[in-house]
Amino acid sequence: MKKRSIAVAGVLSAIAAANLAPAFATPAAVSDVKLAWADAAHSAVKITWTSPLADTVVLTAAFGPQTLGSTAAGAPNELTVPVAKFGATYDPAVISQITVTDSAGAKATSVKFDSYVPRGVPSSVTFGAANAVQGTTKVEQEADLTPGDPLDVSVPLRFTPRLKTDCGDTLFATSTSPSFKLPSPGAPSSLWINTANEWGVPEFDAGYLGYGITTSALKTSAPTTSPYGQVFTISGYVLRNHQYYAPWNGDCGVEQTEPTGGIVVVQARKDSASAWGVVGTTKADAMGRFSYQVTNPGTRQYRVVVPNYAGANRLEYGVAGGVRTIVATTRVLSAKFLSTSVVYGKPATAYLAVVPGGSQRALLQAKSTTGVWSGVTYKTLSAGKGAVAITWKRRGLTAFRWYSPAVKTGSGLTVGAAFSSPFYLTVR
Repeated sequence: MKKRSIAVAGVLSAIAAANLAPAFATPAAVSDVKLAWADAAHSAVKITWTSPLADTVVLTAAFGPQTLGSTAAGAPNELTVPVAKFGATYDPAVISQITVTDSAGAKATSVKFDSYVPRGVPSSVTFGAANAVQGTTKVEQEADLTPGDPLDVSVPLRFTPRLKTDCGDTLFATSTSPSFKLPSPGAPSSLWINTANEWGVPEFDAGYLGYGITTSALKTSAPTTSPYGQVFTISGYVLRNHQYYAPWNGDCGVEQTEPTGGIVVVQARKDSASAWGVVGTTKADAMGRFSYQVTNPGTRQYRVVVPNYAGANRLEYGVAGGVRTIVATTRVLSAKFLSTSVVYGKPATAYLAVVPGGSQRALLQAKSTTGVWSGVTYKTLSAGKGAVAITWKRRGLTAFRWYSPAVKTGSGLTVGAAFSSPFYLTVR
């Protein structure tokens, strides 16, 4: 009886103690995640939330979740994150969100936001003074898929030209003006315009491979001499030096391609003290080959030029080929005896006709029995024609030829001297 009373009393005491114990409320879950720029320079994003517990802050974006940081229970519920952590992008469909998870496993999320930067593409690119590269930037503005998110601000775009030459990058001055003027790179290159807003500059752009800047190479062939008034051919082929670049793996180098349909200009001048003039133009074929025919007007210097070209997707630096002197030589139309056989002691008439026609002092030559050519007589031509009578006092067959000296054309070009082919006289 006594033991039972003691036991009952103990139970009653325990119940009373339980009823007198203080009641503890369940902690509030994390909530109210907000985003704002940390400063006027947009160097960082400030994330705030409400929570009594320890928390972890995670960024969820296209590239997967990324832990930005954590806070202890009782610490301020905020985190300032450098803007570079968010990853600027040229893709407006890349949407991000902040998730804060407390130590009890509860989660709260921010509104969705983007870190979109409009892409800038070189436009109206052309050549400036000293072959500078100049143009403007076309901004490709896409629709905002998170309109009104708290990180949207209105700031001017910043433009930084980036030139990759010999597979190395050069960044030029940043400006809020879309126009640019860059010195000639002197080699195959690729041009980008890095655009930046509050999110900075996207690091990777697989959607645009750059505006191509190419150079030309040229091989030509032509004769060194050509008869006056006759047609000769200047021919060759054109190659384009192009820099290829794959931004996804960094593969870069220079290759040569054939510029189908490229313009080729043939130029000529009297001498090195004279200005170049255009003889004519032609186009390269599908293999980069070209040819152009010229009727020889007299001795001139020639070169082939591939002119500069500016197009929607490519700027091509032209090239001037090497200088070639093509000598014009007097063309003999006729050289003969009017009668190829005469009686000993009778005269024979030697005739000559040449172009260009002038008053050249031509020399008739004969070949001795030992094979030596020597002068017989001179004849001053009239309009490039003339005949002279000689009495040849060596019986048998004798070879003769005319020598016509160099002459100037009406335009002042030189036409070189020429020998006729041998012609024959028989003295019976």
